[in-house]
Amino acid sequence: MLRVSLIIPLHQGERFIAEAVASALEQEERAAEIIVVDDGSTDRGPGIARRIPGVTYLEQPNRGPAAARNAGIRAATADLIAFLDQDDLLRPAALRRHRETLAAMPEAMLSVCKQRIGLLPGESLPRWQRAELVGTDVLAWTPSCICCRRQVFEELGRFDEVLKATSDLEWFRVFRARPLPFAEIHETLVDRRVHAGAQSGDTDTCRREMLEFARRAAIAKRTGVRR
Repeated sequence: MLRVSLIIPLHQGERFIAEAVASALEQEERAAEIIVVDDGSTDRGPGIARRIPGVTYLEQPNRGPAAARNAGIRAATADLIAFLDQDDLLRPAALRRHRETLAAMPEAMLSVCKQRIGLLPGESLPRWQRAELVGTDVLAWTPSCICCRRQVFEELGRFDEVLKATSDLEWFRVFRARPLPFAEIHETLVDRRVHAGAQSGDTDTCRREMLEFARRAAIAKRTGVRR
């Protein structure tokens, strides 16, 4: 049976990490390993993660979520690699459904599922979150909603560590440009918890990197060089 390594980047996540890991530990089919990669946190998050049984804990200086995900990929030992952002939650069937889907479609390099977008209690709606999507279920190309075969990172490379807020978008752009086969799971398997402190809330960085994203996409379209 295919095995899954689950990678959780951690940065200033003391508010969320225990619940995120709990959602991983409560899966119908447990991950072969849960790897928490602390990216230079200065809050209580690392101490919380270290004390949770069943977690492999890694740490690095603050270099951004791409570097944390890449460190997890290097440490992972399973056939499949999944991700969970620290402020998201996996529903109990998530890893089982990803594994079943990729086992049934050996040609697919990646599976992607739906997420439910919800506003955390007590939070105001951030400017970057579209209000009409709150409370809806959407097929989402986000790290928490995908599960990849290990070899896809050998073919495409890992996440671009130069990008601090949009490395996932850039990796998905390269994946979709190949194009490589993937499988859609039309089930909601992730709860995305919207709050003002999320990485998406760094509007200056996001705006600057989206310009770079558009520049790379234009070059790829013009030259055929995808990365």
